[in-house]
Amino acid sequence: MPRTYPIVLRWLFTKWPWILSIVIVVAVTSLALRTVTALSELKYGLTPPTLPEYQHLETKFINQNGWLSKDQYNNHQWPYHASQGTATLPIPYEWLAALEAPKSIPWFILFSQEKTFLSEYIYRLGFINLNDINTPYSDKQQLPLGLAKTTSMNMPGLDRKATAVGFTCTACHTGQFTYNNTRYVVDGGPAMTDLGLLTKSLGAAIGQTVLSSKLAPFDGRFERFARKVLGSNYNVVSKAKLKSALQNTVAQLAKGQDTINVTEGFSRLDALNRIGNKVFADNMDRPENYNPIEAPVNYPHIWTTSWFDWVQYDGSIMQPLIRNAGEALGVEAFVDMRLPTNQLQQAATFSSSIPIDTLYQLEKWLAGDYPLKNYQPGQLGQITGLKAPQWPQSLPEINNTLAEKGKSLYQRNCQGCHLPPMGNPDFWAEHWSEIGYEQDGQIKFTDRKYLRLKMVELSEIGTDPAQAHVLLNRTVNTKELGLNTDLCVPVGENQKTPQMQSGLQFVNVQDSATNNFALALGAVVEQTNQQWFSQNYISQAAQTRLEGGRPNCLRKGAGYKARPLNGIWATAPYLHNGSVPNLYALLSEPSNRPTFVELGGLAFDPINVGIMQSKHVIQMNNRVDTLPANQTDDYQGGFFILDTRQAGNLNTGHAFTNDPTTQGKVGPKLSHEEKMALIEYLKTL
Repeated sequence: MPRTYPIVLRWLFTKWPWILSIVIVVAVTSLALRTVTALSELKYGLTPPTLPEYQHLETKFINQNGWLSKDQYNNHQWPYHASQGTATLPIPYEWLAALEAPKSIPWFILFSQEKTFLSEYIYRLGFINLNDINTPYSDKQQLPLGLAKTTSMNMPGLDRKATAVGFTCTACHTGQFTYNNTRYVVDGGPAMTDLGLLTKSLGAAIGQTVLSSKLAPFDGRFERFARKVLGSNYNVVSKAKLKSALQNTVAQLAKGQDTINVTEGFSRLDALNRIGNKVFADNMDRPENYNPIEAPVNYPHIWTTSWFDWVQYDGSIMQPLIRNAGEALGVEAFVDMRLPTNQLQQAATFSSSIPIDTLYQLEKWLAGDYPLKNYQPGQLGQITGLKAPQWPQSLPEINNTLAEKGKSLYQRNCQGCHLPPMGNPDFWAEHWSEIGYEQDGQIKFTDRKYLRLKMVELSEIGTDPAQAHVLLNRTVNTKELGLNTDLCVPVGENQKTPQMQSGLQFVNVQDSATNNFALALGAVVEQTNQQWFSQNYISQAAQTRLEGGRPNCLRKGAGYKARPLNGIWATAPYLHNGSVPNLYALLSEPSNRPTFVELGGLAFDPINVGIMQSKHVIQMNNRVDTLPANQTDDYQGGFFILDTRQAGNLNTGHAFTNDPTTQGKVGPKLSHEEKMALIEYLKTL
């Protein structure tokens, strides 16, 4: 008698090949989709960005004139590699020197060999080459301008100290442009680098090397890397240890991905937020203090700045050492700020890797001697530090007749904010004064006079407010950090008492869950500097000299400063956020400025004076069917496309217009002839 089964089982027996097939298809499809997703994510991390091609050109340095001590006689390149105690690049020097440039397609690592990252690839990111480009990189050659080695530094993923590679101040404050097959280097000018692309490119190069290490016996890329790094110590054990360290480093780097709300691009950086993130999120291991990148600025040019009463675009810092040490902290100098997790652990000591004496020498190179040292009324002061570049004779000749017309336009339209030109005796006679402040109930004055700059309120100048709002609005949690120091700040009507004799008063800054970012950062840098003074037994007289003879005064919300325009021709792009490509556009009404600005190209436009714009971006500006703001690709053809419709990138304000309703009106509308005359005069400054 045949066995009988329930209906369901009978159906399964007759249909099981189909059901099994469907299950297999679903499983394979699911696995394939997950694999594709994983490979896509891996490919994104391992694929380097498209970059501009590097041009092999003759190089001219047009203003290597910073102050030098007797020990540095004629060595005008020493600031290019003067260590600030930083480890900006996340791998040891010996790894960087051995690292091959990334393949444009990650899977091609199985085939041919690439040149080293330092041979040519890094210069496509906007760095300046000091070597023969045709010679492979070796220890005998110089690092790119602005990179320096620092020994005995902690590195992510390593269980030992190593020689690190970090930024010097010249990494961000040395400009370059090209014209007629010549590269011109501008000391103190805005750099043309893109640090976001540097991070992505370096990550791809490291990631491809890690991937290669997993593909034995097809691990040629890792094998070459290991032999260069290990040298005579190359063996199975040391190679395995290097592989592990490399994987640990990648794992650490993966934890530090930035949140980018406004892309920085070439020649720009959200320096304030990046410093804040490093100091209060990373150093304290307190992620709640992280702020997205959203207020990028063009790297400021720094000649003459040592003698300003306040520095930074928003006029927020007075003391040079506070400015410079804070910058070093932002580019990965070590400082002990770890919070204790139990009673046995020591509180933060603020000891750091920053060499304060080197920062002083860099500031001296920039400042030179006191400009009014031998000043007599009616004469000119003498700048012996870094000077603004003069218009090179190899560029098209200045039309002196046109420039003379532009001089009167400057006096009528520019001089009220930007001061008379430095060649005018009035600049020296009427705009320098001592800085007064009150401390311990006594009015004190600086020993020297400094240049008083005009601060322009946001409502008056009308330019993008993002950078000015960072110090004003951002707060950080510093509980348990141990802040307890006195800072000098301006006092307003609600803070001033009848006993106060000065608008600059010292206040005590301590820990708070909602500390103002400006004061908290000033306090951290102050305590870091004081720790160095104590640790190195620095006398009070020497400390005053190292601090530049000025108190640590900080302010927020004052607007943007108007600085002298000496050398302005060599500092494109313009406005504090780099949203205007040339002087002609800057002198035009905001509605006539380009919506899209291409950054990353080095070609100089001597007519409009600024960065030459490609046909591609000109066509973008002429189109009427452009995508909405924030939807245009940030990078096209290797270059950064700055969309001025996006908050943080606005090109509004500083307007020459006849429309009284235009925000930031600073002068009347200029004709084409007036703009060209004023530009010609600005070339002479």
